[in-house]
Amino acid sequence: MSKNYLTKGIKGLFLSFIASFLVASATSADETCMSPYMAKIVGQEDFVYVWTLGIEGLGDGQDKMVTIDVNPKSKHYGKAINHVSVGGRNEAHHSGFTDDRKYLWAGGLDSNKIFIFDVHTDPSKPKLTKTIDDFVNKSGGVVGPHTTYALPGRMIVTGLSNNQDHGGRTGLVEYTNDGEYISTYWMPTDDNLQGAQKMGKFADGYGYDLRALPRRNVMLTSSFTGWSNYMMDFGQMLGDEEAMKRFGNTMVVWDLHARKPKQVLDVPGAPLEIRCAWGAENNYCFTTTALTSQIVLLHEKDGVWQA
Repeated sequence: MSKNYLTKGIKGLFLSFIASFLVASATSADETCMSPYMAKIVGQEDFVYVWTLGIEGLGDGQDKMVTIDVNPKSKHYGKAINHVSVGGRNEAHHSGFTDDRKYLWAGGLDSNKIFIFDVHTDPSKPKLTKTIDDFVNKSGGVVGPHTTYALPGRMIVTGLSNNQDHGGRTGLVEYTNDGEYISTYWMPTDDNLQGAQKMGKFADGYGYDLRALPRRNVMLTSSFTGWSNYMMDFGQMLGDEEAMKRFGNTMVVWDLHARKPKQVLDVPGAPLEIRCAWGAENNYCFTTTALTSQIVLLHEKDGVWQA
């Protein structure tokens, strides 16, 4: 595998630091990076799960799920206490819990595999219980499983690319918590808006992250770039004028329950992670752009979303 955009350019993004769910104190914290359908963590967490990239020549060279003890009262505090190798290097990137926090899904952007770990039976020793290795085939051509996001009894996985041209056009793929395929929802494009209202100049069909606001029956997705870019050498990509044009400039507002796109918003500069306010009266979210270094506010006014 060549040095690529993710491993060389934005290295901090490919480790997913995920805390488990054992309670030990009365403190509490919001988890705006998590799905609102997940039970909220309250108290001292015992373990952090780190989804790590394998490096050739280092250990077995494989991607691993590493467990770190983070309970200050433990004699193993701050130490890696367990790891599970998954076989080969897959371009490990993001991971996410199911809504019941019993399973942790971790994706590989290059191999298109999704690894499902049982973190409930023994939280100190996650067990790999299933590998989804037919993601591209079952989804109808989606490539690059990125965000794994919990809905009630379901997981939605955002794609970054497709198997036709390895560009940025992609979709969302829905599974049961057990890893059974349900459906694919392609991003709206100029050629097929799927009933969505195009609010600006772009409808590129790109994907990246996903967040839900259940109170508003809204799901938001952002956009990045396709396989041909994110697996390219970072320096080479920066010097490739055409490659630098192949980045997303949109966010899509979806009907959460119907899984239908409603609006396509212009957000130039490759909008990445999305974070939403969870207050009862707060109808807004934020994203940040990779290419223009902006923080963008997305908000709803009179039933219409704006960026």
